[in-house]
Amino acid sequence: MRVAIVTGASRGIGAAFANHLGETRPDVDEIWCISRSCKDGSFSKKAGGFPNQGPRFRYLRLDQSDEDFGDKLQSYVKQQHATIVYLILNAAYANFGDINRQDFAHVNQMIQTNIRGTVAAVYSLRDLFEKNSHIILVSSISTVAPTPGLAVYTASKAFIRHWGISLREELKPYGVSVTICYPGKVETKALRDVVKQSGSVKLRLMPNQNLKYFVQRTLCAAERGQAEVAPGIYGLVMALFKVLPRRAIARMGSLV
Repeated sequence: MRVAIVTGASRGIGAAFANHLGETRPDVDEIWCISRSCKDGSFSKKAGGFPNQGPRFRYLRLDQSDEDFGDKLQSYVKQQHATIVYLILNAAYANFGDINRQDFAHVNQMIQTNIRGTVAAVYSLRDLFEKNSHIILVSSISTVAPTPGLAVYTASKAFIRHWGISLREELKPYGVSVTICYPGKVETKALRDVVKQSGSVKLRLMPNQNLKYFVQRTLCAAERGQAEVAPGIYGLVMALFKVLPRRAIARMGSLV
């Protein structure tokens, strides 16, 4: 069985990736939507709250911040005798707050979800990819814009970027391509929560990025074997922030 695996797939970017693959890749037998949001706690094709239904969609309740996330995912893939065509690692956690106000429990969850869980998934599944398969790592435009109040989140996304670039070279001889994508202000519940936490006028005024356009451009880039993709105006933002002094970027990031 040939599968595409998408983490953080209950809504937002992950759900859009899963739906687009369902519409455009009939050669993939199943799309596995991984989220900790399954209400019944089981592996079910009819879990509530997900974006799509149908025989090709399978819903797995797994939490990427768990210590054994990689082991559980590997075990399930092997049980199903599956090979991986796409692995899209989108699950992430963001919590706003500076070092004097933020509980370390939130910081630890960001590290466990955004860094450890992402790396664990790739290491656990590294022998289960098909030839000419794809890994997409969802980073963030904030990776080039360190932001006070979101320091750990932006640093975790910068880690994904640098690790992904190296991982791309390590997996190339095995026929697995790696693409890092950088969403900007995509209208999702997670982003709305961060904007509400921060009260930032700057975040509210940032231009919205069309979710469908972002997903389409990212998947096209992956099929072409492109290393990095920041669709639309946010590609220009990334290019600009790469040449600005770090101190200036941090000061800009602190403006409300």
